[in-house]
Amino acid sequence: MTTAQRHIACFCETTFDADLPTSADMGADPEIEQLILDGSFMSLTCPGCGKRLTPEYPFRLTGVSGFGDLFLVPETDRGAYERNTLGYETGSPGRIAIGFPELQEKVLIAGLGLDDRVIEIMKYYLLTGSTSAADGEQEKEVGIVYRGKESTRHVFNIIGMKEGEIGVARLAEELYGRIASDVETRVKEDPFQDFCAPPWVSLRRITGASV
Repeated sequence: MTTAQRHIACFCETTFDADLPTSADMGADPEIEQLILDGSFMSLTCPGCGKRLTPEYPFRLTGVSGFGDLFLVPETDRGAYERNTLGYETGSPGRIAIGFPELQEKVLIAGLGLDDRVIEIMKYYLLTGSTSAADGEQEKEVGIVYRGKESTRHVFNIIGMKEGEIGVARLAEELYGRIASDVETRVKEDPFQDFCAPPWVSLRRITGASV
């Protein structure tokens, strides 16, 4: 793992320096996967107020099953990435994750040996079904996050449908299989080609959702 010193500012106005990772390899640094999945990756404790901080900085993870390289672009740089005006190089990663939650999700998907394009298409079907069911309500920014498998079902959290609540959807493995069977055809068609083209494979490309 390689690191760089970063200058951190807390909301309590305490500032301090900390070494944070800039790159790691899944094979050489096996503990990195669990750090990402349990949410402790890049987390710090402010020496002034004791608050847990989770700053985001560019980070490259290599040796990721199915992706090769996975590059984290901080959420604050999303606009610059979309405009192709990032102030740093991402190289040619197999996947881009924008923001830590998406990095966590991609690592989970890779660890389960799944195709993230299929997962994003499943999210699309959840989203279109959810929004059509919101009778008479104004359009909302709805985010959908993949949470893994429970037995033969894929679990998703739906965020933003109701204020202060997180919905849970469980989709059958059979649906995953049906989509996977012709995913190479689907990703060349509308609307899937708009959010399944690498390196940023994410439904957020068309929804604008923050998660």
